[in-house]
Amino acid sequence: MFSDAGVKGQQLTKQAASGRKVALLLPLSGPGETKRIAQAMKQAAELALTDTGGSGITLITKDSGGNAGTAQAAAQAALNEGAELILGPLLAPEVQAVKTVAQGRANVIAFSSQSGVAGQGTYLMSFLPEEEVANVVRYAASQGKRNLALLYPQTQYGNNVQAALNRSAGPSGVKIAASQPFARGQSSAAAAQRIAQDLNDPSRGIDSILIPEGGEALRSLSAALEQNGVTPEKAKILGTGLWDDTVTRATPIAQGGWYAGVSPDMVQRFDSKYSSVYGAKPPRIASLAYDAVSLAAGLARKGDFSSGAITDAGGYQGQNGLFRFRSNGLIERGLSILEMTPSGPQVVAQAPSRFGAGF
Repeated sequence: MFSDAGVKGQQLTKQAASGRKVALLLPLSGPGETKRIAQAMKQAAELALTDTGGSGITLITKDSGGNAGTAQAAAQAALNEGAELILGPLLAPEVQAVKTVAQGRANVIAFSSQSGVAGQGTYLMSFLPEEEVANVVRYAASQGKRNLALLYPQTQYGNNVQAALNRSAGPSGVKIAASQPFARGQSSAAAAQRIAQDLNDPSRGIDSILIPEGGEALRSLSAALEQNGVTPEKAKILGTGLWDDTVTRATPIAQGGWYAGVSPDMVQRFDSKYSSVYGAKPPRIASLAYDAVSLAAGLARKGDFSSGAITDAGGYQGQNGLFRFRSNGLIERGLSILEMTPSGPQVVAQAPSRFGAGF
């Protein structure tokens, strides 16, 4: 099945040879897991090309190598070959390097989740923690949860979540009543104890707590929080996309908790589509490459790869649901609200079908 799909992709590329050229930059020779993910993204991109029937685009695939120098050279080569739009690369240093080459020549739709590399013609087709936080906080507020605590790791991801919460709390009518950072390891238990004191103080009125951790890290926090009297019954537990793993499903503190993400049905549909061709389950990020190529095909049909077209306010529907790009290059997603159960996440609020005023 794999070889057959590859032949189909090659045939479609030949058929679309007169179409508009779109570059796909991925770290295909990167180290370890990066290489595996890049290969899956390449396959997902080829699958999208097949599903769109070519749609008048020629996909120019280049190896970005996993480093800035190789990525910059790959982008330059693609531009020299006539690429009018660049999809990728994956890693933030690669994206920053490509941005400097492409600026003023072609827009870039990259896959990094580091929001700092967005802007000036570079758009991020990624799962940003900022979007997950904004969606879950907005939903929690609609359910009467207005006094929120934050327990977060002192990592780049944790800092991004904190910044996102600071931006989204006010517009949603939510007060950040307590905030506690921690370094992963021994200090997480002490941080859990400190935040528990705030939650256990009736005068603080805290009704929810956001914990942007998952897996074993969340399990450790769960034990420490429970020892200090914090349970899902005391406060609504909120999470992020890091909850999307099997360990979190069995973690007591997460039970009944909410987080924003893609509906499991949508994830399953893409997984089935991909595995029916390639015989393996894709990494979640592979779907981003599929959506990027589908978007490029749609833009090509309109004959417009401009920033104005990319940032169309109505947005687009992809394998991960509704999305649109802001002028600052960051993606805005309409996500489902999921509730964690022992058997996995269940949808408690469907993702919006369109963007409306105030979303």
